[in-house]
Amino acid sequence: MNKPVLIVVGQTPPPYNGQAKMIQQLLDGIHEDIDVIHIRMAYSDSIVAAGKFGWGKIAHLISLIRQTRAALTKHPHAVLYYPPASPNWLPVLRDIVFLTFVRRKETRTLFHFHSGGLGDWLSHHPVVRWVGRKAFLRPDLAIELGASCPRDGLSLNAKQTVIVPNGVDIPVLHKEFDETASSNLKILYVGIHTESKGLFDLLETARELKLKDVQFELHTVGLWYDKGEEQAFAEKRSAYALSSEVRCLGELTGEQLWEQYAWADVFFFPTHYPWETCGIVQFEAMAYGLPIIATDWPGPRDVVVQGETGLLVPPQNVQAMAEAIKRLALDPGERIRMGKQGLARYHAEYTATKFRRRMRTALGKLAERTI
Repeated sequence: MNKPVLIVVGQTPPPYNGQAKMIQQLLDGIHEDIDVIHIRMAYSDSIVAAGKFGWGKIAHLISLIRQTRAALTKHPHAVLYYPPASPNWLPVLRDIVFLTFVRRKETRTLFHFHSGGLGDWLSHHPVVRWVGRKAFLRPDLAIELGASCPRDGLSLNAKQTVIVPNGVDIPVLHKEFDETASSNLKILYVGIHTESKGLFDLLETARELKLKDVQFELHTVGLWYDKGEEQAFAEKRSAYALSSEVRCLGELTGEQLWEQYAWADVFFFPTHYPWETCGIVQFEAMAYGLPIIATDWPGPRDVVVQGETGLLVPPQNVQAMAEAIKRLALDPGERIRMGKQGLARYHAEYTATKFRRRMRTALGKLAERTI
């Protein structure tokens, strides 16, 4: 029996964001069961260029349409896999153009919502929803990343919706659990640097920690999305006299990134990003046995088990964030306990093997036979 065909239109690294990494994980893990045709989306080679206009992106959009239409003509029974962009004007209009030209009545379509909130955004823009009805409505399958994430499948009238959390294999460097009290708590943030990811809350939290006489170092890893925000952050850090405690290391990959996780005692994820889903940086932290202090927000709410693998705090509540970090600074035993439970949860729920198994089950719902 011929294997089912999956046409994957999606980004793979670079850039090294969660969506690109997870599409690469998918491609690496299902080719034995499925004939995969990968049409690489390459609008941006950097996270900071994503969602911004460029003339080259128009040419690339036309190329993607041509390639995808040709693949669907050659394989009319294939499943089209597509990750809708975050709900911002340019990416949504781009997706409408692409999907309107490639989706046919007989095409089985799978939307994988790495970024959430499209359905709700379209409900607030009825004209765009009407224009994009052929593009977005009635996919055969919608994959969402967590129960707390936006219900995009329901909003877009998907025929089926399943939850498949992300999962990655992390090359863990040597890591010891040291239960002795540390005189200098090491805190790590990894991700895009922007206000909605909580970077200014992070800085205000650092200021509160210093006022509370908590000794700490805080490293951030990632690129700034906006030069103005980067400048404002640097000015505030200087005004708060935090230049020695808070260091922005820029984008790190490979062993340099893993060394930061091995260095840290606590992972801090203060996001209030409107389209947050299931950031894989949390799994990277769990793989290194780090307790997570995160906002009680869609995405982290699915990953962090309150009081067991970390602490959830109200979004943009700097006092609560500082108190949570101080609590773990003063109680290394609790910090280690949470880290170990997070490590066990990572191995049970969030590995690449678990992710691929769940994806095979989801894809089996669209294939002519079980994958």
